[in-house]
Amino acid sequence: MEPIMELPKRPYIAPRLTLRVGVTGHRPHKLQGVDTARLYDRASETLHYLAAVVQALQKKNNALGNSAPFSSDLPCLRLATAIAEGADQIVTDAAVKAGYHLNLMLPFRRASYARDFEGAALEKFQSVFDLDAVQSCTELDLGETPNGRNDGYLAAGHLMLAHSDLLIAIWDQKAADGIGGSAEIVNEARLRGIITVLITLEGTIKLWTVPDTAVDPVKEGEWRVLNLTSEAKPDSDLLAAKVEKHLALPDHVDTAHDERSFATGLRNFQEETFHPRGWACGYNLLRWAFLPGRRFSLRVDNGLSQEAQDAWAETRKAAEKTGGKPFRHRLDTCLRHRWLGADNLAVHYSHRFRSAYIANFSLAALAVLVGLFAVFFWESKMAKAAFVLIELAIISIILITTWLGHRGQWRDRWLDYRSLAEALRPARLPLLMGSSPIRPFTVLGSNSTQTWIAWYVRASLREIAPSTAVISTSALQTAIDVTLREEIDLQLNYHRENASQLQLLDHRLEKAAELALWATIASGTLYLLAFVLYAQGWSLAADLYKPLATVLGATLPVVGAAIFGIRATGDFRSSAQQSRRMVSELEQLARSLEARRSTPDRLAVLRLLSHVSLTLSDDLRVWRLIYSERELTPGF
Repeated sequence: MEPIMELPKRPYIAPRLTLRVGVTGHRPHKLQGVDTARLYDRASETLHYLAAVVQALQKKNNALGNSAPFSSDLPCLRLATAIAEGADQIVTDAAVKAGYHLNLMLPFRRASYARDFEGAALEKFQSVFDLDAVQSCTELDLGETPNGRNDGYLAAGHLMLAHSDLLIAIWDQKAADGIGGSAEIVNEARLRGIITVLITLEGTIKLWTVPDTAVDPVKEGEWRVLNLTSEAKPDSDLLAAKVEKHLALPDHVDTAHDERSFATGLRNFQEETFHPRGWACGYNLLRWAFLPGRRFSLRVDNGLSQEAQDAWAETRKAAEKTGGKPFRHRLDTCLRHRWLGADNLAVHYSHRFRSAYIANFSLAALAVLVGLFAVFFWESKMAKAAFVLIELAIISIILITTWLGHRGQWRDRWLDYRSLAEALRPARLPLLMGSSPIRPFTVLGSNSTQTWIAWYVRASLREIAPSTAVISTSALQTAIDVTLREEIDLQLNYHRENASQLQLLDHRLEKAAELALWATIASGTLYLLAFVLYAQGWSLAADLYKPLATVLGATLPVVGAAIFGIRATGDFRSSAQQSRRMVSELEQLARSLEARRSTPDRLAVLRLLSHVSLTLSDDLRVWRLIYSERELTPGF
C-alpha cells in the first residue's frame, strides 16, 4: 500500500487564486463574411484584461501578508474549451498567447471527434494536443443517445460551464438552430450565474448584467457595452467588479446582528493548528456513564491519525483509475487535506463545547452540595470557611470555563468547521465524473458567519483542474460505487448508530433526572417519618437525619436539574430524530443509484450526486439549527 502523503503543518491551506474561463460560439459556416481577425483581437483583449484583473487581486492579496486568504503562488488562468472549429479555436489561440492553461472538453472520444474536422482544420485540431498549455483533456463517451452527436455537444457544453467562472461567447444573439447551440449554452450560463461576456460578430464586447431584484436572469438582464482599451475604463470596471466579487473576499460584511464577521471567521481558521488529542473528556465520560460498552479515557483521541490513514481510500483509488496519479494528487492536496483539517477542528471544538456544558451543570450541582455539606460541621467556623472556599472555587471554575468558551467561540467554531467539512467531503464525487461540484453563484445561506465557508469551499474547488480521462460507462459506474460505499454506506452506518445511541442516552438521562426527583420525595418522606418519631420522643433519629435531609432535600433536585440541563443543551432526542430521517432519505438515494448502475446515464447520475450533496446539506442545516441556539451557560 502506498503511504499517505504527509499532512500540511496547519489545517488552513491557502487556495491558489484561480480564474476559469469557458468559450462557446459559432462554427465557420456562421462566420462567413465575418472578420475573424477582429474577433481574435477582441478575444485577446478580453483575456488579457481578465488576466490583469486577477493579477491585481493577487497583488492585493500578497500585500496582506500572513492574513492573506490566497496563497502567494502566481494566479492560475484556465480556459475550458471544446476546441471546435470556429469560435472555440479563435478564443483558444488567444488564450494560449495570453498565458492561459487549457482544459480540453471533448464531446466524444478524440478519434471520433476528429471526424468533425477536415484538411487544415484537422491538422490544427491535432496540433492542439501537443501544446504545453494543455493541462487536461476530458473525453466524453456517452454511447448511444436519443439525439445522436448533438447530445455529445450539449454535454460537452455543460461540462465546460461546470469548469467556468466566466463565459466568452462569440454569438449572433439569435435563437439556437438545434441542441447544444451557442444560444442554449449562453442561456444556461446566465441561469447558473456565470459571468457572461459577448463578442458580437461585428467585434463589440458586451457584458450581461442583471438587476439584484431579477427573478429570471435570462430575460430580465441587458447587455452592457464594454470598452476594454479605454484608459478610464468606466464600463470595463463593471467587469472587474464582477470578477472580484466572484473570486475574492468581500470588502465589507454587515455585522450589525452578528459579531463574527467574514474576516474574523477566516482569520480564526488561518490561526488554527491540528489537534490530534485533547483533554476535553466530559462528553466521553457522559457516554461512558450512560451507554453500554463504552471505554473511557481522560485523553481524547480526535481521530486525526486514523482519518489521515484510512479516509477516502476508495476515492483515491477511483481518482487514480480515472485520471491517473496527477489527478489523485490534486484531490489529495486541494480537497482531502482541507477536509481532514476541517474535520479535525470540528471534532476538537465539539468535545470542548460539549464537555464544557456538561462540566458546568455538573459543577453547579457539586457547588450546591459542597455549600450544604457545611451543616454537618455547623459548630466549626474553620470547616465552614473551608467549604465556602471550595464552593467559591467551583463557581469560579464554572465562570472561567464559560468565559473561555465564549471567548474561544467553541460552539461557533464547532458548527463552522463541521459545516466546512461537510461541504468539502461530498464535493469529491462529481469530480470523479470529470465535472465540478461548484453550484450556481449564490452566498451559502444568509448568515454572514457562513460566508467565509462558502468562499473557501469555492476557492478550493476552483483550484482543482479536471481529470485527463475518458468519461465512459465505466467511469460513471466507478463514481456510483464510490458514492455508495464511501459516502452513503458510511453515512447510513453513522446515522443508524447515532440515532440508536442518542435515543438511549436521552432516555437514560431522562430516567436519571426522574430518579433524582423520586429520591428527593423518598428523602423528604423519610424525614417526615423521623419527625413523627421525634414527636413520639425518639429525638435521636430526627437529630441524626436532619442534616442529611437538608443536604439531600436541596441537592437532589439540583442534580435532577443539572441532568435536565445537560439533556436540554445536548438536545439528543432531536438529533436522534434527524438521524432517523436521514437514514430514510439515504436509503432511497442508495436504491436510486443502484438502479442506475447497470446502464448509467451521465446527466441522471450527476443529478443523483447533486441530490446526495443537497440531502447532506439539508441535514447540516437542520443540525445547525438544533445547536445554534444552545449557548454555553454557567449551569445555574
